[in-house]
Amino acid sequence: MSAVEATVEAGAAAAAAALENATRRLRTVLDAPEAGEAGPAGASAWRASLDEELCDRLIDLAAARAWAAHQAAPAGGQDPAPAADVLRGCALWAVETDTARVLAMTGTGRSATDADAPDGTARAAVAAHGQVAALVTALAAAEVYDGVRDRLRTALGPCPAGRAAAAWEIAESALSGLGTTRDEWVGADPAHTAAGGWVLVDRIGRLALAVALLSAAPAYLDEQAEACVNAARRYTWNHLRQPAPEAATAVHVRRTAELVDWIAGSASAERSGV
Repeated sequence: MSAVEATVEAGAAAAAAALENATRRLRTVLDAPEAGEAGPAGASAWRASLDEELCDRLIDLAAARAWAAHQAAPAGGQDPAPAADVLRGCALWAVETDTARVLAMTGTGRSATDADAPDGTARAAVAAHGQVAALVTALAAAEVYDGVRDRLRTALGPCPAGRAAAAWEIAESALSGLGTTRDEWVGADPAHTAAGGWVLVDRIGRLALAVALLSAAPAYLDEQAEACVNAARRYTWNHLRQPAPEAATAVHVRRTAELVDWIAGSASAERSGV
């Protein structure tokens, strides 16, 4: 089993279920009476801020559900090509990142075991970076990178009518950006590009999730369809408006090491009184 195959082995349904459970915990925290107590700006402003946070996290969940449902469809997860595995791996990484974020907001680990282990969060972070390294290494192959883009383009389809067009336009711009910086990633040394590889993995994963959410809207009726479109609009707004993902270089990696040495070393010197 390749590193990428191991990344996607857990499956879309399990990842979506984990995010569902984490979001349920978050709702419990945010719905607690003390969460609505008046702060310096007053109770209504505080509540509005909390509600906005909860809504954004639930929109992430809606995208994960739509993607998991697509993967469960007869043709959804059957593509055996390496590019398809990488695309699924990027989407899975994005969902797992959302889960970690939500659980961090609730003060718990990625699982009951992680929550009880002092180094559980660190182990999860190391594992996540290992997933990025495997995916970026695979994306260095032209046929994989281009295959991922082709599958996203096909899934995105033509621009829909109405309010859904705004979500489509943001997604289409983000997808075009993968072509703009293609030469920075394809054929490059993953020992360098993996340093910033999470931005590429995140962009591909977010595109897969956004397309799944946008594509789910026509299956709903009336108000539910409108709600799904609104969710897609906010998802693309939240996750896909950043510049095209740029690869790290050997110079960047060197400067990273220098910055770590300088900051960590100066902190040690200050503590020791040097």
